[in-house]
Amino acid sequence: MRSSFAFLGIALAASAAILWGSAGTAQSFIEGQLSPYWVGALRLFFAVCFFWPLLCLNRKKVSVSGSSSISIPYPALVIMAGLAMAFFNLGFFNSVKIAGIALGSCTIIGSAPVWAGIIEAVVYKKRPNRMWLIGIVIAVAGGVLMAVAQAQSVTVNPFGLLLCVITGFCYASYSLLAKELVKITTPLRATTHTFSVAVLVAAPAAFIASGMPSVNVHDALIVLYLGVVVTGIAYLLYGTALKTTSVSTCVALGLLEPVTAFILAIVVVGEAVNGGACLGLVAILGGLYFVLRSEQAPVESKLKVAAQNA
Repeated sequence: MRSSFAFLGIALAASAAILWGSAGTAQSFIEGQLSPYWVGALRLFFAVCFFWPLLCLNRKKVSVSGSSSISIPYPALVIMAGLAMAFFNLGFFNSVKIAGIALGSCTIIGSAPVWAGIIEAVVYKKRPNRMWLIGIVIAVAGGVLMAVAQAQSVTVNPFGLLLCVITGFCYASYSLLAKELVKITTPLRATTHTFSVAVLVAAPAAFIASGMPSVNVHDALIVLYLGVVVTGIAYLLYGTALKTTSVSTCVALGLLEPVTAFILAIVVVGEAVNGGACLGLVAILGGLYFVLRSEQAPVESKLKVAAQNA
């Protein structure tokens, strides 16, 4: 039974990453002058508009399944997770703008699993096993290869890369805080409250950075998709996955995002197939295989011990 729960969590986290991978393709169809800051803020807003009606419809009493492992009250966890999500959204668009789309995205997505492993080791006293480390090295190397192969030119901006690494830390921090929240309440309730805090931070920041947004109907529909599907549904799946799957594995599965983006760029946008990017894709999938095996290993070990004792 525990093995099936682990598989379900992995499947949900992978599904969330695949939905996130469609964000770049969707954003490429934005025609107007909508600031990247407002794209991030508005997609959070639409996600919140998606969450609240669902929460209101689900009016049954919420049962508390446990308590946080880090002894922080629920309201404080919500605020911290909301700030982490807001800073991740703002940092993502700003750091990618400075460091470049290919290298910036790769640095954020590649650094997040490393941060997640470090945070889990510090907070939960859980050291990553050798199989997980091997998988992360292979998968991140594949992500770097994919980014470099797709980029026409690579210019290294130290400040931009630093900002990317900080943004990856924000994402990993959100994931750990979200895991603590879903120990206390339902993923829907935790995500609704967290994203409500995030939009209250992101919207004023977007206004300060770029003034009032100018949105046409076409672009509004794209941002609506980004908010409801890429953010709302995806993070609800992700929060549910965190109930049964480790933070480090959930974050590592985010490496499926560039794989999805690469496939969509070929199928939808019509970009040429790149041999180096294809090799990077294979490396990412191969690395994730080791990561998933590391997640399954403790479960299989416990099942084997239980069978021997039976």
